[in-house]
Amino acid sequence: MSNLTRDIGSEDLKIVDVVNLLREDKYLIPTFQRGFVWDAHSIKKLWDSMFRFYPIGSLLYWETNSYLHTHRRLGGFEFPHDEDTVRKFGEWKYILDGQQRATSILISMLGGKGRVEDDEDFDYTLYFDATKAEFFFPNELEARKKAVPDERFLVRVRDVPEWKFTFYKEISSAEGFNDKIELNLNQLQRMFTDYKLSVIRIKGVEVSEVCEIFERINQEGKKLHPVDIIVARTYRNDQDEKPGFYLRDHLQGLKDVLIESGSRWQEMDDLTIIQMVAVCLRKRHTEGRNPFGITPAALDNLTTRHFEENWETCQKTILETLKFLMDQKILGPSMMPFIYLALPVCYYFDRNKAANRDVARQWFWRMAFALDRLSSSSEVYGFCENFFDPLEGGKEPKIPSLVLSKTRLVQSSYYYRNALSRAVLAFLANQHPKDFSDPQAEVLDNVYLLLSQAPNLHHIYPQNFLKNVEGLPADAETNSLMNICYLRARTNIEISDRNPLDYFKDFKDVRNFAEILESHLIPAGFTERGSFGPSDYRDFLFARVELFCQRLEQALPDVGVQIVD
Repeated sequence: MSNLTRDIGSEDLKIVDVVNLLREDKYLIPTFQRGFVWDAHSIKKLWDSMFRFYPIGSLLYWETNSYLHTHRRLGGFEFPHDEDTVRKFGEWKYILDGQQRATSILISMLGGKGRVEDDEDFDYTLYFDATKAEFFFPNELEARKKAVPDERFLVRVRDVPEWKFTFYKEISSAEGFNDKIELNLNQLQRMFTDYKLSVIRIKGVEVSEVCEIFERINQEGKKLHPVDIIVARTYRNDQDEKPGFYLRDHLQGLKDVLIESGSRWQEMDDLTIIQMVAVCLRKRHTEGRNPFGITPAALDNLTTRHFEENWETCQKTILETLKFLMDQKILGPSMMPFIYLALPVCYYFDRNKAANRDVARQWFWRMAFALDRLSSSSEVYGFCENFFDPLEGGKEPKIPSLVLSKTRLVQSSYYYRNALSRAVLAFLANQHPKDFSDPQAEVLDNVYLLLSQAPNLHHIYPQNFLKNVEGLPADAETNSLMNICYLRARTNIEISDRNPLDYFKDFKDVRNFAEILESHLIPAGFTERGSFGPSDYRDFLFARVELFCQRLEQALPDVGVQIVD
């Protein structure tokens, strides 16, 4: 975490000043910035704008005492210091916005070779044609020499800041020299003496704020994620005494394990993985102030050494945590009520050979449905240290009671980002729902999810069917959480928008169909009625929520579950 005094300011610098700051590694370009990609036309257009004294936009840099991995070669230019030397600077200035412009100016002045379109050995050294006031590159030099009366009218741009007083006296004697050429050369020199680049400095700000600033000013719409900074900060090149370290390789290695097992947890966000590592380290820290946590400021305390020394054991803990979640039929991050639920469980399982999974399971479901669900780092730490630490120490802390409102469950509509929606759907998945057409076919198996990319949700009373029901109460929530179940896509398509009393007849001969309905917590009586009335839908919702609450009570015998209307 930066302890620099907060400061946001700006200054105006000459072109040569910016070049020198870049060439001396006083301005650095972190590797979360993409490499240099501008083509020759874009570079010439940039210089033409400066030649005409047009604004080209400001450069923005972040001054911090946190080291990040930086580009050591861009556009064919190799920066002078090796990574070990840069690490020792103590404070660093990272360009957040304007990298392409800054790199274009640098390589145009200092030269270097790189790939441009089909030319793998393109020379970026910039020249100026004083007869036409045009910038060009060496690939045009021979043709331009034939078109001008004297080669001295083709100026290498890097030489301009070094011009002596005698330059104009000497060139004025060249054949073909005229007022236009003199004007263009004067303008070129004045660009280096008078044109100023606006440079904005941010200092003493946290990583989260840097990410927000980067997102707001980045013209290509790229978002900077805290993980990008953590990866850059903990990078280490190969050294004689130890191999290099690149956190992204470790993150991908964990995901490769999940990919091989067919788990949808391969989609887990990298930040969540790092937060899981952080809670493991928080548990392992025993002396003094605990520096480890899940906030951006606390994550900034994680070093390369922390990851290297603890990755293997932390990965085992993370995989064990994911196995626990999959046992609850939480088959991927998209099915989690909210991701913070996983962190105290991960904390509890870390290096714990005798974890009480039943208590952890009841705590998990209680928190999934609670109004006081985890929403802050302090609440996560509180359950880690006040509930799971005593549990691991042999005590049996009481799981907080849970109040469930049937009306709330009925009146809440499904929305995939809503925590209650995810909690309800997660618990319905926990009942191992079978497809209507096959008592042996679990809807939510890994193979199905990998094939379909997402669980297929079905409205038991289709919304289009309910739209056409005359006399349906105005407050009837057609998208109620209690009107949703899981089905396979094929079955869902076959049902379409039909009346449930009609489509359920298609499955009346399926063996053990009553058990299939029970796996969905669907009251069987509503599938067997002879006709449908406007009040039946509301009655169905409350009958189903009754079954839902009963099943949740059965699953949480050690939790004081209070069901209210």
